[in-house]
Amino acid sequence: MPLKFGRLGVATKTYYVQKTGFPFYDACQLVGAMHLFFGSGASSLRDLRTHWELSGPVAGANPANYGERLKGKGLERIEQTTLVVLDELEVSRGEVEGFFEARPPKAEVLQRAKQEGVSRYLEPAWLTGARSPDAAQYGVLASQRGLPSKRPVPEILVATLGLTQAALAYGNDEVTTVLPVLENSVQPMTPFITFKQRYQHRAGGAISTVFAALGILADLGLRYRIQDFTFAYHGGRGFYYSGLLGLHRLCAAFAGVKEFAHEALGYLERTRSLEAGVPLDLARLLADFLKNPSMDTLAAMARTKARVLVDKDLPVYVWAAASELLGTMVSIQEAMQMADSRQIPPPSEALVKAVGEVFRGEHEGAWIGAYINLERADKPDKFYAEVAKILSRALARAEKERKWLAKNLKEAMDSLTSEEVLSAHDQRTFPAHKTAFLLRVLASMKYQPAKLEAVEAAQGEEA
Repeated sequence: MPLKFGRLGVATKTYYVQKTGFPFYDACQLVGAMHLFFGSGASSLRDLRTHWELSGPVAGANPANYGERLKGKGLERIEQTTLVVLDELEVSRGEVEGFFEARPPKAEVLQRAKQEGVSRYLEPAWLTGARSPDAAQYGVLASQRGLPSKRPVPEILVATLGLTQAALAYGNDEVTTVLPVLENSVQPMTPFITFKQRYQHRAGGAISTVFAALGILADLGLRYRIQDFTFAYHGGRGFYYSGLLGLHRLCAAFAGVKEFAHEALGYLERTRSLEAGVPLDLARLLADFLKNPSMDTLAAMARTKARVLVDKDLPVYVWAAASELLGTMVSIQEAMQMADSRQIPPPSEALVKAVGEVFRGEHEGAWIGAYINLERADKPDKFYAEVAKILSRALARAEKERKWLAKNLKEAMDSLTSEEVLSAHDQRTFPAHKTAFLLRVLASMKYQPAKLEAVEAAQGEEA
């Protein structure tokens, strides 16, 4: 149910934001209206399919200098008419409120919009030039000749105001604006949504956009129901294309995958300024997994993570970031749930622990050869044969040097020969089981506490 402010003796107002069918523009409208009419106060949102209903106490934000905010985001190509009126919004606030208080819009306001002829720069489908293929389904709004369409001035002002609140994602030479799309339900908004507004990642524009969405989700995901994120890519001549990011599966599952999501955010944050190398390959795989979670991508992430951990020439903070990504049993389970993996028997704890101890005992990345043989094993019997080789070789050394390890290895080999391990996995479930096994082994190879001080110092320099 919407919040009942009137029952508390508080004067309230209701506004209606009509949908156009363009995701980015509509998200700008909604965010701009909430900010203008309710500021940082409480409000309620109700989705009525063709429009949103916003209610809350009479409040509002000071709209001064929003034109400067747009320029600060590199959006100087927004038409000067809109910028001027936006900076004078307080003067015309009554007219703007009147437009959103009524449905349908008042005829005189629509007439004035036609006379002034303010064109749109917030949605590529309304621009001359390159447009998203999705624009074809909105024939009324998207001219087949690519000419700018006209919208009512108050609507454009509120949408432009919403644009000033969008997060910016920088990826090399690409700049993208990102806004959350709220779930289609009755939802209280207390206080008004706020989130970090600048994200940068040198792995590319697609990665920086996912990075921004993940950062917003970390800020808002437990307070508001977000169904996806909308974006608009723009350059020197304005916006070029926009749409939905396709993070609906992550958004829907966020409450149950918090640990994995925060590890992913941490990895993207700590690798954002790298210029090349395998760590950026892992960042790209991670972004792809967040958009399209699958066991194949998760297996590729395990493979790439191993290559990062074995590269001793990387800065220690990058090595630490990689070791923390999918670094706990909980986060591994969460990622596998996102990928909709079949129910599989869990990897043997004794075997995972023993293999991890063996790899940690090897110096200068000597374990990678044995790890690659595990990766390449395409059947359960081959995989466990490789595990047996790793353990038996290590056992021969450990009986001479490390008696405590020899004891652990013997226990692991006993579990390896048990019927439970040998018969529990068939060819259908084996790929997921192997990926879980390898991720668990890699998760046990975290950086040593003695390196923490160096990690923190390196992070400080990076920031």
